[in-house]
Amino acid sequence: MASCLVTVGSTKFEELTSFLDDHAEELAFLLKKRGITKLKMQIGKSKKAPEKLPKLASEDSKFEFEYFGYTNKFKDILSSSSLVISHAGAGSIAETLRLKIPLLVVVNETLMDNHQKELAEAMAAEGYLYWTNVDNVLRTLESCDFDRLKEYPTPNAKAFADFLDREVGFA
Repeated sequence: MASCLVTVGSTKFEELTSFLDDHAEELAFLLKKRGITKLKMQIGKSKKAPEKLPKLASEDSKFEFEYFGYTNKFKDILSSSSLVISHAGAGSIAETLRLKIPLLVVVNETLMDNHQKELAEAMAAEGYLYWTNVDNVLRTLESCDFDRLKEYPTPNAKAFADFLDREVGFA
C-alpha cells in the first residue's frame, strides 16, 4: 500500500499540519489520485492533534491516517514512504533525497532569516524536489510531476578523506 509521510521535523509547524487537516477531503482525493491510500503525519512539538483527517479515515475504507509527535521508528516510516511532504529543514531534505523518495518541501514563511526557502529554491532549481508554501501546498501537490525529478547523487564519502589527505600532506 503506497503511503505519504508529512513531516515537520523536530519543530512545530502547525500552519502546515492544520492546513492539511482543514483540507482533509481534498488532500485525501489528491493522494488517492496518485495511488496513495495511507497518510502518516509527524506533528513534532505541536499540541494540536488533527481532527478532520482521523474522522475522514474512519469513514473512508480506502484511506488510512495516523499521526505521531516523535517515534524511534521514524527512519523506517520514512524509508517505506512513496511520497514525502516535508518542512524545509536541511536534515529532512537530505535524508529523503538520499532514500530517493519524491519530495515536496513546504517552506515555513513565519521563520525569520528564511534560509529554508533559499535551500528549497536551490534544490528545486537543480530538479531534485518541488517546493511551495502552505497556502499553495494542495495546488502544488496536484500539479507537480514527481517522475520528472532528478535522482539526487550518492555522496562520495572518499572525496572528503582524499581532500584532507592532500591538505595535510599525506597524499
